[in-house]
Amino acid sequence: MLGIRTEKEVFMTAQELAKLAFDECCNPETSTRYGIKRGRPFWNVESTMFMYVPAFHFTAVRDCKRYLFTAVDEKGDVHTFEAPDCCALLTPIWAQLPEGVVKLTVTALREDGTEYATVGARTFFRSAPFPGVTPPAACSYKESAIKAYKYAMSQSFIQHWLKEGTPDPTYDLNIYPTKMIGALVEAMLSYARLCPEDAEDALRVAVNSADYLISITPRGNVGLPDLPPTYHLDFCPDPIAYGIDTPNYHAAQAHMGTMMMTYPPRAGGIYLDLEEVTGEKKYLEEALKIGNYYKNTVELNGSWYLVRSTETGEHLTENYISPLDSIVPFLSKLYKRTGDECWKQLMDKSIDYVLKTQLATYNWEGQFEDSPLSTNYMNLTHYGPMSLACYYAEFHKDEPECMEQAKELMRFVEDQFVIWNRPYPWMHSAPDDLPGYDTSLWHTPCGLEQYGWYVPIDASTSTILRGFLALYKAGCGSLYLAKAKALADQLTRVQHENGQIPTHWMNTPDAEANFWFNCMFDSCETLEIMAEYQDVQP
Repeated sequence: MLGIRTEKEVFMTAQELAKLAFDECCNPETSTRYGIKRGRPFWNVESTMFMYVPAFHFTAVRDCKRYLFTAVDEKGDVHTFEAPDCCALLTPIWAQLPEGVVKLTVTALREDGTEYATVGARTFFRSAPFPGVTPPAACSYKESAIKAYKYAMSQSFIQHWLKEGTPDPTYDLNIYPTKMIGALVEAMLSYARLCPEDAEDALRVAVNSADYLISITPRGNVGLPDLPPTYHLDFCPDPIAYGIDTPNYHAAQAHMGTMMMTYPPRAGGIYLDLEEVTGEKKYLEEALKIGNYYKNTVELNGSWYLVRSTETGEHLTENYISPLDSIVPFLSKLYKRTGDECWKQLMDKSIDYVLKTQLATYNWEGQFEDSPLSTNYMNLTHYGPMSLACYYAEFHKDEPECMEQAKELMRFVEDQFVIWNRPYPWMHSAPDDLPGYDTSLWHTPCGLEQYGWYVPIDASTSTILRGFLALYKAGCGSLYLAKAKALADQLTRVQHENGQIPTHWMNTPDAEANFWFNCMFDSCETLEIMAEYQDVQP
């Protein structure tokens, strides 16, 4: 279904779309879930940029009933308003604030209007809303996806899977087998579908890589039996000789003996996909083993501990999994494949966890195998809220309350992780062994990954656009399609002539070298989905 649009929306111009986007960003009724004192938490304590009108948590002065808000924009112009609450929305001045750095001060006033004390200050970037029009695609979405797949197929690490059936010891990202092999299998199944002339080789790569993942999965009396590993180094006997003595290798080395529990379900999902294509029951059996582990270890709250010891199986952190973008899709596939109600019950329990914890607090924690764990609001990401928005759009599109929640979630995602025009100006705080990134060199529009790696990533761009597309398909209006197509068009424009879609869009030599095939595969899947909407006008 290509979505539901009103007659007016069919004829919306770029200027009308831009005005609609601007008005939505300035309207307190369509803010991005601002906090309320003693009501709901302020999620934006670590946030540095805002597109939708924000509110900040400052400490009130007892008996004070007047506060002066003073915002100095990038040009030095001063914008002020008064409010009875030191945590008020910035609505009175938001529409007048230009794109750029803003320095905000909130001052408590005496009854006579004189200043009593400064109660808080924030410096942030006021980011531009959707402009209504962006440069067109460089080619069709389908053509872009095929070019990327053909580029991947020509690479030595995939040819090694094709010819040897084992991971290439010179490709350092094989240290993350479940993540990278899972992405490779999905990609090869899609490639075989798009290009029948290459299907035989693509399916061979998918089978060989999945069989290898099964072969390194621990069995028997171990801490985490039947769960494929998050980290694995044995494929390369000598990392120095094979040239993979890299930061990635050492990052995985530091995590050996642990498992990030978001990854086995992703492997289970690809096993089910592979069983559907090949008819081989061993893949279903592997998926069921993974599913049974999660069925037997679910916590009372409906989630699972995020990191466990591979030796003992004991949890090593109090952080819980964000299940919507990892476990829930797997459980949904298991239920569809087997019809066993236990998987639906487990899925519903996981969704209930998300609603009662993550949705209630907006603590959408980034959970990546190469990133440290974080405390509340320190490292937010778009994956959880976007997945919940898509869940509502797919299964609850006829329930107005759920769809309002979905739109609010996508406003949060856009507010914190989408750049339509100029990025924030601060240099990214990179590790000591990497230089900072001059944001003026970034390719925009784009999607950012997480606060801990607050840079433009192709997979984040493609994931976010799928959220916009899901809301458009659920009948939420043409603006969502316009945003999805703007980001899809950008995927085709950053694509290199050889077909590669770069992972990092900072336009620097070290960023170009930091390339992850799994991210490009995610972009390919998105482009394939978007091909149906290539000629649909917002």
